[in-house]
Amino acid sequence: MPEAEKKPRAPREPWIIRTYAGFGDARQANERFLANLKQGQRGLSIAFDLPTQNGYDPDAAVARGEVGEAGVSICHWDDMERLFEGIPLASINTSMTINATAPFILALYLVVAEKHGVPWTELRGTTQNDLLKEFVARGTSIFHPELSFRLSTELIRFAVERVPNWNPINCCGYHYMESGAGPAEEIGYAFGNALLILDAIRPRLDAAAFEQTVRRVSFFINSGIELVPEICKIRAYFKLWRELCATEYGVKDVAFRAGCQVRSLTLTEPQPEVNIIRIAYEALPVVISADARVNALQLPGFREALSLPDQSEQTLSLRTQQVLMHETGLAGYGDIFEGSKVIEKLTAETAARAREIAIRLREAGYSRAISIVSGELTRQLAERHRKVESGEIVQIGVNAFTGEVGLTPPPRQNADHAAQASKEKERIASLAKWRAARDQAAVAKAREALEGAGANDGGGLIEATLELARAGGTVGEWTDSLVRVGRGRYTPPILETSVAVGALNVPMAPTKRKIRIALGKAGLDGHINAIKLLAHACMQAGMEVVLAGFKQTPEQMVATALEEDVDVLAISSLAGAHMSIARETIALLKSRGAGDLSIVMGGIIPEADRAALLGLGIKAVFTPKDSNLGEIVGRIIAIASREK
Repeated sequence: MPEAEKKPRAPREPWIIRTYAGFGDARQANERFLANLKQGQRGLSIAFDLPTQNGYDPDAAVARGEVGEAGVSICHWDDMERLFEGIPLASINTSMTINATAPFILALYLVVAEKHGVPWTELRGTTQNDLLKEFVARGTSIFHPELSFRLSTELIRFAVERVPNWNPINCCGYHYMESGAGPAEEIGYAFGNALLILDAIRPRLDAAAFEQTVRRVSFFINSGIELVPEICKIRAYFKLWRELCATEYGVKDVAFRAGCQVRSLTLTEPQPEVNIIRIAYEALPVVISADARVNALQLPGFREALSLPDQSEQTLSLRTQQVLMHETGLAGYGDIFEGSKVIEKLTAETAARAREIAIRLREAGYSRAISIVSGELTRQLAERHRKVESGEIVQIGVNAFTGEVGLTPPPRQNADHAAQASKEKERIASLAKWRAARDQAAVAKAREALEGAGANDGGGLIEATLELARAGGTVGEWTDSLVRVGRGRYTPPILETSVAVGALNVPMAPTKRKIRIALGKAGLDGHINAIKLLAHACMQAGMEVVLAGFKQTPEQMVATALEEDVDVLAISSLAGAHMSIARETIALLKSRGAGDLSIVMGGIIPEADRAALLGLGIKAVFTPKDSNLGEIVGRIIAIASREK
């Protein structure tokens, strides 16, 4: 009998303990899930790899180096079945951090439930299915806003009717705070998105169905290190959502249902041991109030700024929650902040400001809201960076009390790139075998029906998606079908030149001849905060900034760099494929007679890989340890000046 069946979640536990996990193929991830469940985890929070999130199969050229690297690779229903082997779907609560491809991934889950005789009415869990934050902060959007919005709302309507205990959307405030937003902004952006979605769905449903939809909207929130503002933020979340549902839609006594992960932006590469303390403190605000406690909580690994967490780090994250839940006794008390003048005042102020922001986004409409939030986040992120550099915001190990603690385990070895490439080849071979064995006519018929549904606004997208999943279609085929009828893949702008970013502390480049720099976001990771900051910093330093693009291949970045005759190509890589990206970029430049073009790289690059990259010919490597924007810009200026 699976461990999850032996130890059901005890009723007294006040929230679901999760870890965010997934890597390699379905079997590898399944082993990690089972190990975490044995350690006391009570729900699953699935990390999908970037090709899956971006709608690519493992054999897509753009997926090279990223298959199974930042999450689990899932293509078809057999993958999904292997992922949940030994885990009873009827009793596990499954959260899927998936957005643009959420309809297809949920369809695979439903098909597996069908094959095992589990009624959809017994399934419990969440698909994030929040595209607004993908357009402005996270970056795994695929389709244009109009089609994205339609897919999201059709999934919600379908799930409320057919999978009634499922949360079909998880309006996500988390990434707004990761991009510099304050408490009121995080709430306001998340609630503004929820209002836009509910407003669009309302005319298509009767009163009873709409009320059920309102009650199924869930949220995913952030929790930072500033204890009192964060306690007030979570209380404002609960207070304001109930008020909005009652005043705007006439639905009363709505439960605010939310999951939470603590703030990754506060986790530092210097002195990573201190992150253990940060994570524990950041978990407190969302569980300490009896009347404002999240339904589920997941904590990151303390070395997240260096690399993805291993099993030991995930176990430590579980133990942190278990100490909070079982040793502190906080779950045994009523609301300890009720009547506190300080807490109630700040809660009310936060809720009032958040309401203003939410209503403003609602009035702007979905497409305009994307532009508004994107510009505001850029300003807020730059402002936070200035405060860290000036010392107004203190970060231990970064701008105060520097020097290593000395408890960190030995540095991890360089990734075995040959082994990774071998696993990727195995995954591609497995996919080819799957395609060859399935009913090709059934897949073709299902794709034709999906394209027909996508080409008109008459509904039916989720039903057609289910048929493709049942036929053995893949996530890449689902995406390609909708891209074909939906105006292609959409690339949101990553640099708003009109955004008024305050003065950054950067040196000025020589004025005799302007330095031209191309900024490229390599691979499929969509986090764009660092490259947005660098773009504005380079412009303020007097450089001409060219965008080599977003989710770019080395071929695309090299083409832009040569066409624009730049002095420096700066590549951001966050998904672990930096070595293969560097090798391919250098080889392409040499083949085109431009081997002397200076390349710099930055991102989540292990310190152990710095020397290897420099040995390949990369002129500078910026890891999370390099946090001073002025110093980074200064080094780029020096490199460009030497090469002229």
